[in-house]
Amino acid sequence: HNEEQLITIEPHYSLSIPSFLTKADNLNDDASLQYQHSWREFYVIVIDEPKSDMHKALKENLLTDVYASSIDGYSQLILDGIKDGLTDPTQSELIKTNINSMPARITTVNGSIDEFSVFYSIGFYEGRGRYYQVITWTLSDKEDDYKDQMEKIIFSLKEL
Repeated sequence: HNEEQLITIEPHYSLSIPSFLTKADNLNDDASLQYQHSWREFYVIVIDEPKSDMHKALKENLLTDVYASSIDGYSQLILDGIKDGLTDPTQSELIKTNINSMPARITTVNGSIDEFSVFYSIGFYEGRGRYYQVITWTLSDKEDDYKDQMEKIIFSLKEL
């Protein structure tokens, strides 16, 4: 029931996810990893980028006063983007932690897209030269079924 599969995205990271998820290609154009189980409404993506790209984007868009060039600024920038896409978003506390030797920030977000209520469990990570975000989501009525598995995914990201 709780079997896992380890997905490695060379040369950057690995992630452990439930074995019932299968590879997808239509969840997010920027994602380096996309897995889903559409019948169970369980999705996971990873987006990663060089830190320098994010820092450059902040400068070019004149956002350095709004977002720090750090894991905190990165987390806030991405979260604001996610919440902008939702109706009535609510976010839990952003927890500062370390995950597999990387500074990390984790949180959950609830909100609606169209007529669907959605629950997200999200991790942000500062690697050696890259930022990572792991975003898992499901329908809100399945939150209790999947939140432990989602959190496990969030804690499994390892930089190679």
